[in-house]
Amino acid sequence: MPCGVNGALYFVEMQEDGGLSEYKGNNAGAQYGTGYCDAQCPQDIKFIDGEANSVGWTPSPTDPNAGTGQWGSCCAEIDIWEANSMAEAYTAHPCTNTDKGGKRCEGDECGAGDNRYGGICDKDGCDLNPYRAGVTDFYGPGKTVDTTKPF
Repeated sequence: MPCGVNGALYFVEMQEDGGLSEYKGNNAGAQYGTGYCDAQCPQDIKFIDGEANSVGWTPSPTDPNAGTGQWGSCCAEIDIWEANSMAEAYTAHPCTNTDKGGKRCEGDECGAGDNRYGGICDKDGCDLNPYRAGVTDFYGPGKTVDTTKPF
């Protein structure tokens, strides 16, 4: 992937079945995307905890299938690898909630708007970028991990 593009492999602490067994009335489950969460506490998730995220829904002005609702869905996230051909990083995004599989948030708890650092999850996270840490010959074109070749 060229500079300016980001490929990611990450894990989140969501329920395996998307909340199908926990939330009465949730007949969709993970195969339809219910139960998704991450450390950014996204508010564009259409179903959270088995309920439609329609309260306060504001449609996107550019995408008829997108928008934001009143609630977000927060859970711990670990970015195993975010990279392109020029750079890479590994990032842990912890959250203070102890709810297994995610927590529905609202307002400041989501870290929304001007309150990015007041939410329950560390949206920026604690990352490691080898180049920034001084290992400039490790990753990239022609380096130890040569991104011009398959690896």
